[in-house]
Amino acid sequence: MLPLPVTVGHALRLLRCLDEPGGQRILVETVAECTGISKAYLSKIVHRLGRHGLVDGRRGHHGGILLARPGQAITLEQVSAAMDGTAWRSGCLLGLLGCTEETPCVLHAYWKKTRAELLNQLRGVSLVDMKRHQDLGVERCLAVRAAQGVQPLAGVAGPGQRPLPSPCPEARPPRSSRAGEAVQQSEAT
Repeated sequence: MLPLPVTVGHALRLLRCLDEPGGQRILVETVAECTGISKAYLSKIVHRLGRHGLVDGRRGHHGGILLARPGQAITLEQVSAAMDGTAWRSGCLLGLLGCTEETPCVLHAYWKKTRAELLNQLRGVSLVDMKRHQDLGVERCLAVRAAQGVQPLAGVAGPGQRPLPSPCPEARPPRSSRAGEAVQQSEAT
């Protein structure tokens, strides 16, 4: 079986970093820094997911992105369709234009059965179900959110996931500086 495109995997990583509707928004830039996916690429993914009603994005002072509906209601099929379209659902596995029910290719029956099974699997797995898969980029993103005081998503983050060291600036503790120490000393006296 052919794998889903890498873009679908990136979209899943992004979605797992987001809060449920009504929650705290996160900047695309923050997700990019934590996951290692370029900001420009993630922005395109966010745009596609938004057009399909999976994310809610807002620009400006209180901007950022979050899930447009609960994680339990977002399936892998929906993410795949948003990122890769649905043409594979009706086309020939070999790409033959003349392959139809009336004039099937040698793999037609196999692909029809496999395609139906694959669709059932994609429809049966939600974003919340993905918590079983540990992903360092997602864990870094969740660590950033925890450092900002945002509680992990119910079910989406996964039980027992530990915060990891993060390259994200929001997750780093503030550095002490000589100037800062001098200010603290003058305030103490």
